[in-house]
Amino acid sequence: MTAFLIILVFVIFAALMISRRMPAILAVPAMAIVIAAIVQTPLSQILNQVIAAGTTRLADAYMMVFAGAMLGRVVMQTGIAEGIIKRAAEFGGDKPLVVAVTLMIAIALLFTALYGLGAIIMVGGLALPIMMSIGVPRKLAGVLFLLAYGLGFIFNIATWGFYQKTLNLDPQAIKGFAVTLAVIDAAAIVVFLIIASRRMSSYGAWAVAVEEDSGKTPKRSAPLIAMLIPLLPLALHIGLKWHVVPSFFAGAILGVLITRPRELVKQLSSAAVKGLEDVAPAVILIIGIGMLLNATTLPAVQDSLRPMIESVNFRSPLVYVLFFGLLSPLALYRGPLNPYGIGIGVYSLISTLGLMPPLALLAALMSVVQVQTACDPTNTHNVWVANYVGMRVEEITRQTLIFKVAVCLAGLIVGSLLYLK
Repeated sequence: MTAFLIILVFVIFAALMISRRMPAILAVPAMAIVIAAIVQTPLSQILNQVIAAGTTRLADAYMMVFAGAMLGRVVMQTGIAEGIIKRAAEFGGDKPLVVAVTLMIAIALLFTALYGLGAIIMVGGLALPIMMSIGVPRKLAGVLFLLAYGLGFIFNIATWGFYQKTLNLDPQAIKGFAVTLAVIDAAAIVVFLIIASRRMSSYGAWAVAVEEDSGKTPKRSAPLIAMLIPLLPLALHIGLKWHVVPSFFAGAILGVLITRPRELVKQLSSAAVKGLEDVAPAVILIIGIGMLLNATTLPAVQDSLRPMIESVNFRSPLVYVLFFGLLSPLALYRGPLNPYGIGIGVYSLISTLGLMPPLALLAALMSVVQVQTACDPTNTHNVWVANYVGMRVEEITRQTLIFKVAVCLAGLIVGSLLYLK
C-alpha cells in the first residue's frame, strides 16, 4: 500500500508539471516532503535530514553550474562567442550546408562551457540569423541549433559534476562514456544533415550586409587565441585533473585578461552577478533534487519500493536497452525518466539499491538526457528557439525525437556491452 501511495505521488506531481500547473522548482521539493511524510518520517527528521541536509547535498553541483555560468558570461561579454560564430560563418562561405556544419561545430564548442537560457539567447541570436540569411530554412535552423547544443552539452563539465554527485562516480569514468556518446550523436547529426540538405537545396535566400550604426562605438573583436577559452576548463579538468570550479574560474579570468585586461574587475564582477541570474532556476531545481535524493534514500522509502523495482532485471542487457531506450520519451515533460525532474528519484533508487553497475546507470542517464535536452517542450531553450524561428515548440519535438531516441538506443547498446559484462 505504501509503495502504491509513493508511485501515486510521483504520478500526481508529474501531471502537475506536464500541465504546467506547478513548476519543477516547486514540485520536486514538495514531492520530497510528501514522500517522506507517507512513510511516517518524524517531523524532526523531515526538517533536518530531508530539507536542511537535502538543500546542501548537491552544493558542489550547483557551485559548478554557477562557475560555468560565470565563464559563459565572460565568453559572451568579451566578444569571444561572437568571434567564434562569425569566424565559423566566414569559413563556411556561401554554401548553406557548409555554413550550417561550421556553425553547428562552433555552437557545440561553446556549449561545452556555456550554461543557461542567457547563453542560449546570446549564441542563438548570433547563429540563427546567419543560418537563415545564407539559405537554411527558419525551422530547420532552429532544429540544427538544438542538435548542436545537445552535442556540446555532452562535454559540459558542470553537468558532469551533477552526474558525479548524484551517482558517486569518478569524473574520468564520465569522460570515457561521454566520448562514446558524442561519436554516436555526431553520426546521427550527419544522417540528419544529409536528409535536411534536400530541403536546403530547394530554399533560397541572400545575405544582406547590415550597415553599422554610426552613433555606436564599434565592438572590439576578440583575438584568435581567445577562441580556445571555452575549451580551457575541459582541458584543465581532464588533462590536469583540476576540480570543475577552479577550471571554470581560470577560464573566466584568462578570458578577460586576453580580451579586456583593463576591465578585469568590472568584467568578472558583472559576469558573476549576471551568471548567477542566468542559472538561478537551475540552482533552485538542483537544491530540490538534493531534497528528493535524501527522501528516496530513507530506509522506509527504499524498503517500500524495493520489491517493485527489483522485479525489473536491469542487469539483463536486453531489459536494460529496451527499458531505458523505448521509455526514453518519458524524459519529456519532466516525466519519470527526466533527471531534472521526478526521474532523479528513479535513478537514485536504482543506484542506492545497487540494481546495476554504477557505470551502466551513468550510460543510461546520459543516453536518456540526449532525448530530454533536444526534444523536451518544457525546456526553456526549446521554447525560446521555437519562438525565434517561428514554429511551435511541439514541432521541434516531432522533428528530433526519432533521431534522439536512436542515439539513446545506440548509447544504451554500447553501455550494455561495456558495463553489463
